[in-house]
Amino acid sequence: MTSSSSVPESTMQEIAQGTSTQQETLAYEIKGRTMSLEEWELTVQVEIPVGFTSLAYHGCNIKELYESQDLLHYFDMLNGLIRHFWVRASVYDKHTKLEMEEKVLIDPSLVGKTREEMGLEPFIDTEIRSSIMGVPVFISQ
Repeated sequence: MTSSSSVPESTMQEIAQGTSTQQETLAYEIKGRTMSLEEWELTVQVEIPVGFTSLAYHGCNIKELYESQDLLHYFDMLNGLIRHFWVRASVYDKHTKLEMEEKVLIDPSLVGKTREEMGLEPFIDTEIRSSIMGVPVFISQ
């Protein structure tokens, strides 16, 4: 699985050039919880993010660099971000109409319009959507 940004590259170029519309510049979203668990109640099971022992065996001892800069807690922070992601995650598939329903609640004149007419991206593939610190993150195959 790979992750992709929710903002298309062309939109990022428009934002950088200052030519984007109001709707495209709203790249941040505050996403509420989708499960009743708190972040600290999740157990994250990960492989070793960086194999310091293996790297040292092959002559690249970078663990000392991380220790001297007090950066070993960086990996714990990453696990916290993973927890934050999963308690706010939602699955979007071809049957999900959540985005459309939210748009209609905001603007009832959109009833009966297509995703594209509502200003939403067309459905392409099933995705897991969440946000980390307000930045939307989509995971697809």
